[in-house]
Amino acid sequence: MDTNKSVKTETYRATTFADFNPEHTAPGVTPERLAHLKEHGFVIINDFVGNPWIPELREAGRRVTEACAPENKYDVIDCSKGYVHRTGQDQPWAIRGIIHPAFGESCFAEFHGSTEFLDFVASWCHGLQPEDLTFSGMLLWANPRTHENKLGWHRDVTWWGTGKSYFAQREVRGDGPEAYSEEVERKIWQEIQERNAKNIEKRNGVSMFLALVDDECHELIPGSHDRWRTPYEHDVLLPKAMKDQGVPHTPSWNGTAPLPGQVAIRLKAGEALIRNGATIHTGHTVPERERNTLSIGWSKWGGEFTGEPSVTDVRHAWQLDPAVREALPHEWMKTAWDRWNATQKLGDTLEDRYVGFDIRHIKSGMVLGWRGELEQKAAAGEEI
Repeated sequence: MDTNKSVKTETYRATTFADFNPEHTAPGVTPERLAHLKEHGFVIINDFVGNPWIPELREAGRRVTEACAPENKYDVIDCSKGYVHRTGQDQPWAIRGIIHPAFGESCFAEFHGSTEFLDFVASWCHGLQPEDLTFSGMLLWANPRTHENKLGWHRDVTWWGTGKSYFAQREVRGDGPEAYSEEVERKIWQEIQERNAKNIEKRNGVSMFLALVDDECHELIPGSHDRWRTPYEHDVLLPKAMKDQGVPHTPSWNGTAPLPGQVAIRLKAGEALIRNGATIHTGHTVPERERNTLSIGWSKWGGEFTGEPSVTDVRHAWQLDPAVREALPHEWMKTAWDRWNATQKLGDTLEDRYVGFDIRHIKSGMVLGWRGELEQKAAAGEEI
């Protein structure tokens, strides 16, 4: 892992960076890249540097980010057809729905199904082919234009309670303090470790953060995917509500200090980060430095679904729109969408379908998004 020091300025900037390692230049999956991913929890690849898709995607990303600015509401694009993560000032920091035809940027879906991207997926995933895929989402990371934006430190795995996946509109963080006991946490952590080992061996899918411009916004603690957290990290990760309810911990973090060992992943345009979601990580953007990065990938289909569809996570509700399927550029992509769609159903509340920005505008009288009976009643001020 290569690290460099950088002098702090008044504008936030990380002090330690991880850059692309020239030893990882060989394309696709290599023993060197897998070894780095296994040891550090991440690897930077350069397979798309100089690719002609990058400038096309870059300009599309800029257009989408500008169109989702709060003052535009729905005048440039109907962003209620997607799911836009917004700051307290309603500025976008992550944009889902960029493949919906309402966004008007077909290049995102075209790249998702392109030979260049599929060749990488096949290399990384033991020859995985389009006919064996199920639909995976895509989002665009952006930086708010007027305010610094920092996410809380977290892992992309549930390390407490039952270990069930996060569900955005009805998050359940266990039944109380007992769900955060060290005994429960160690049991879940053992399961996470077993999945880590299985995933790096089987590689039934791959996702990446693909930089369309130079990006240094993703920060993580190398190796944290593969070890028990420290008491300091426990204080960082433990929700305040659980602290208030008496979960034992060692108060040690002031809420702003750098974490021991943290680095910022520094990507050049066309480089991409592949990482283990169990790493302790965050995102930190400032208005002075553009962020324009795709989160993109594919997963292997697990076979015919025989269960009952579940209400989809609100962040993905837009994907159920048949218009998304029809806009996909290849028949195999439509088949992949069908496989995902069979497992999901649309929820029946506004909170099951929209981000708060959209809900506020619907309740103000605008019929948006799915434009069905639910939305019409809410816009008319009827009780729902």
